[in-house]
Amino acid sequence: MANHLPFERGLKNTVLMTNNSGFSHAGAWHQAYANTLVERWHIGDFSSAEITISADFNDTTKELLKCLVTCGQNTANVVIYARSNFGTDLLDVTVTVNDSFVDLLVSPTSDAYNGTKFLHTGTYFANLNPLMP
Repeated sequence: MANHLPFERGLKNTVLMTNNSGFSHAGAWHQAYANTLVERWHIGDFSSAEITISADFNDTTKELLKCLVTCGQNTANVVIYARSNFGTDLLDVTVTVNDSFVDLLVSPTSDAYNGTKFLHTGTYFANLNPLMP
């Protein structure tokens, strides 16, 4: 019997998407105000992440952000490496770290964009070395 699933096992233990299928995202969205939490993880779990944020203020003001986050016990960094919109940046992205968690935050670029709706997805990369006390 033929496999009719949109995916199968790929090379090097990957997922092979068949028939040009892909992923779509919808559902749990949030609204952006000053320092709105996007994602939080324990500093011992992941050392880096790639986060995609899709923001939607209205039918003519939308944005897609691709972010890379690296973090250690006392420091964290975020880089927006891709941004697509219709000429208006909607969100600023920051990251903070404390003794326990890494927080990825967004804020509207101006008060005019308070309440911008957004959703996000992420790929997370495990710590390869234990954190030192």
